[in-house]
Amino acid sequence: MPTPIEVTAEPVDENRCKFMLSRAVHEPGVKKYTSAEDAAESPVAEAVLGVPGISEVVVSGNVITAAKSDPDMPWSMLEPQVRYAVNAGAERLESTGATVGEAMDDDAIYDAVAELFKTQINPAVAQHGGRIDLVDVQDATIWVRLMGGCQGCGMANVTLRQGVEAAVKKLVPAVKGVKDITDHTSGSNPYFQQDSK
Repeated sequence: MPTPIEVTAEPVDENRCKFMLSRAVHEPGVKKYTSAEDAAESPVAEAVLGVPGISEVVVSGNVITAAKSDPDMPWSMLEPQVRYAVNAGAERLESTGATVGEAMDDDAIYDAVAELFKTQINPAVAQHGGRIDLVDVQDATIWVRLMGGCQGCGMANVTLRQGVEAAVKKLVPAVKGVKDITDHTSGSNPYFQQDSK
């Protein structure tokens, strides 16, 4: 009998709740499921989607974000069922002998990070007039280029280290670091002017 997974609920808003698990139940990388059939590859996501009232599950490592189909149903009613489903799914996962958290190759890291950029990072950066392009992944290091308002911005390094790199490493733990290949001296309004000498 596997050790039960501890589940801590953190409501995001009226319709979504984040569940932090005491151990990983999914490979690193972000994956969204909207039906039990789609989630057949992930026993824990499949089990959570089986909870009446849950319409969507996003899984990454030891974090599950669930969305409910009925906005009037309080999370206090759904949380115990989600906790049960997480442990039932984890038990099924372990019974197959599957391992979670194996090393990811660069292609798998690219796919996971590209999804993260598309769904979370770039929508946030776009609010400040910028965009971050994922250029490549080499030896688990992601290479990025900053565009728009981010190119030449004096806070670009802070955004990359404290914002982007921290978020990427949390959701895709296989990532070792972030390399910025942006030419911050060019562009229509760079923060750092080129030396004319």
